[in-house]
Amino acid sequence: MSGDAELVPGPDPARDLNADDSEHPGFVVLGEDETPGHKAYYIHLEAKPGKEGELKKFLEDINAGVDDEPGTGPWFALRFSKTVFGIFEAFPDAEARHTHDMGPGGRNFLRFDLLADVLAYPARLYRLDVMHGKYSVMLGHKVVQA
Repeated sequence: MSGDAELVPGPDPARDLNADDSEHPGFVVLGEDETPGHKAYYIHLEAKPGKEGELKKFLEDINAGVDDEPGTGPWFALRFSKTVFGIFEAFPDAEARHTHDMGPGGRNFLRFDLLADVLAYPARLYRLDVMHGKYSVMLGHKVVQA
């Protein structure tokens, strides 16, 4: 891809990594919200060079919050490359996703000053519908139904 923008992993791969975007909102939300069924977010985050550790800490803060959210899960923090991270989180329905948005995990995205300092670009929050999945095993361990 000579001459084209460098590609980064995730649903928004074409990105001008040389653009100065120091003044940005903390996040942008994309996708439908009020369809029936199971819901999820895929959240794409890119750290400024040298801010990877702070972004990892931000993800740990979110993880600590979602541990107290019964309607959130599974929840995964992901790393694609040195500076590119993601979150995948699922919910039984839109109401649980809305509860998460203002719960102890989701409220971390209201830390606008931190996001502007740490992120190279606004986080992209993709609203997803979960179509189907395998629920009986999680990371090699059988899931016990309550």
